[in-house]
Amino acid sequence: MLVETEATFKRRLAIRASQEGIPRMSYFLDFEHVVRQRTPEVAFGQIESWLRDQKAQVKESRPPSRIVATHGRALQPLGWRKDARKTIAFELTAMNSDVTIKVRITPAALNASDVRMRSDEARANWNELLAELWVRFGESKAVAEAIQNPPVDWNASLARGKGTLLAGGILLVLGLATIVIFVYPSPVMWFGTGFIVTGVLSLMYGGMAVRSAKRRLAAQTRKPEM
Repeated sequence: MLVETEATFKRRLAIRASQEGIPRMSYFLDFEHVVRQRTPEVAFGQIESWLRDQKAQVKESRPPSRIVATHGRALQPLGWRKDARKTIAFELTAMNSDVTIKVRITPAALNASDVRMRSDEARANWNELLAELWVRFGESKAVAEAIQNPPVDWNASLARGKGTLLAGGILLVLGLATIVIFVYPSPVMWFGTGFIVTGVLSLMYGGMAVRSAKRRLAAQTRKPEM
């Protein structure tokens, strides 16, 4: 008997949705940054050069106001990582002598649910990725600042992760108890199976969230290199 993996299951659902014309709600994260003393033309050129060095594939280019590209590796299963497959859209707007850059990052459809569950980690990772771009605008400390002052409250993230762990443990126990009490062929036992699956997933994501938050908090306490 073949066991279907989570990745295969997601891929099958995506293919079915595409074939049947089922609309899928996209999930994305937005960022905004201001680069000083630059024109939109210069800023656009820097972004284009960075995307080229990142081996990203440009899908849309409307100089000097908008550029969209696919970035990352298709074979990276952890959708919240820097090198995971995603679409990055840049919108540039002149603001006096500066340029406001709005960025929307949309994960690949197969990774969207995972990124939603790990949104804090995704936001921190992709903020650090963009910081590598801001360095090209003369902001030499952008990467260090992205680590020291992330757009995520890691203490709150740690608390949420612990809450998810607790909920997962409760659901797992409830599911096991349901299966023991309501044995086959009682239809109630299937509720127990659902509780177990949800509990295991909650324990998995909660555990990853707790580990990430602790690691990030530790990184914030380290003194940045001079």
